[in-house]
Amino acid sequence: MKLFEILVALIYGVLVLWWAISSKKQAEKGGKEFFASYKTFGALLAGIAAATSGMSGFGLVGVPGLVYKLGGAVWYITIFFALSFGLMMWLNGKPMRMMGEIITTETFADLGYHRFNSNTVRFLIALNLIICVWAYLGTQILAAGYILHYIFGISIKAGGVIVLLYTILYTVYGGMVGSIKVDFLQGLLKIGSALAVLLGFYYITGGMSNATLAISASKIFGTSYVDPIGHPSTVTLPLVFAWIFALGIGTIGQPHVNTKLYSLKDYKSLRFFGVTSGIAYSIMSLFTLFPAMAVFYLISTGKMAIFKNPDDTIFHFMSHLPPILAILLFAGLLAATMSTSSSFLVIGSAVFTLIYPRSFGKKLDQKQEVVWGRWALIILSIGAIFFGLFGGYLIALLGVLGLGTFIATSMPVIIGYQWQRASKEAAIVAELITLLMSIFVSVIYVQLLKGKMPGGIPDYAYMILLTTIVMIFVSLFTKGSARENLPPELKIFFKYME
Repeated sequence: MKLFEILVALIYGVLVLWWAISSKKQAEKGGKEFFASYKTFGALLAGIAAATSGMSGFGLVGVPGLVYKLGGAVWYITIFFALSFGLMMWLNGKPMRMMGEIITTETFADLGYHRFNSNTVRFLIALNLIICVWAYLGTQILAAGYILHYIFGISIKAGGVIVLLYTILYTVYGGMVGSIKVDFLQGLLKIGSALAVLLGFYYITGGMSNATLAISASKIFGTSYVDPIGHPSTVTLPLVFAWIFALGIGTIGQPHVNTKLYSLKDYKSLRFFGVTSGIAYSIMSLFTLFPAMAVFYLISTGKMAIFKNPDDTIFHFMSHLPPILAILLFAGLLAATMSTSSSFLVIGSAVFTLIYPRSFGKKLDQKQEVVWGRWALIILSIGAIFFGLFGGYLIALLGVLGLGTFIATSMPVIIGYQWQRASKEAAIVAELITLLMSIFVSVIYVQLLKGKMPGGIPDYAYMILLTTIVMIFVSLFTKGSARENLPPELKIFFKYME
């Protein structure tokens, strides 16, 4: 088995590297291609790539761990996340593509700048994005470290660094063009792996009825672990609703997913893109439910002992699979560690190369953007290594930190393109609140000082709600870049939207 795993890893590595390097010439045309793969792909390829970006190490390693830790309350995480692809098409699809036809936009921060005509807004979005990118990249590094540690016996830190260095290698060559092409390939692998998970679940348990009855009758777990609210000692109703809220709007605030909208050759294919990405993600989400259920069944029937680290759940499941299914699952896990990482590396390098210079009135030419973008990858990687390998968080919780900050950062821009009255002043205040809450509440108070938020509601839900409320409230009393003060290109945009 170990020999097969090594061969699979080597073949996969060579194939991904070749696929990405083949995009080098296309990516080097300029910043639009390197950072956004502007108008390059069809809806099928881009849609599967978007789903792949959404289903990261957070979903494949972290969520099964959360199911093991908390029970059935986590089951519907991916259901609502899959539905959010439709919401993304409605709220983000038209604005991003229409503005792309009116002016050149390469990043989410550019959208904020053009809507509010403010370099301050663009700069604050960039600061928040870097926190998000580091947190999410940290998730990927940590997940990759667990995968290589379990399969090959190397340390978690070494495994994470190896995968990150490899991802940097192919991302430097292909940029976002190579990243999306690789995401498509990895999406096909994940879909195959998800079907292997489904077959493996039935191989181990004999079916959902057998598994549910065995878990319910178990003295270790009992009925609370198959209850939609989860285990009462660890999950409260407010927390459940916070997950539904955050994940139900999940993809609208994820730049690594939204960026794929820029890559569509034709804006008329937006609907097909949304359907494709939603269905592909739904299939991939089989990863999140069945591994933990199978592990519950194995422990309940005395075939496996309880283990302490929830992030080991997917690996214990894999160890009980037939060799062919285990290899398919292993390939999917490898794909998960890299697919989202490459997108984040490109988005993060765009922050350093495009957004920061433009915020201070400076602009590089197209070739310089590509060169400096590649160097920026190194800075991002160092920060992500510290976040992921020395943060001490569960993979899923680190991913949720990034997800919550992503959504809160995106809300002022999303509201701005749906509501003419949204003002520049409100966007600045809202982005400042997101920045301060990310650092002082999510990282320092909750993670480092182990503080508790009121009502059992997680900090990221408060962050999203407060940012949204402030954005609407402050807009009622300010007029910058709102209504009659809209920038000229936005007047064209809103006239068409009517």
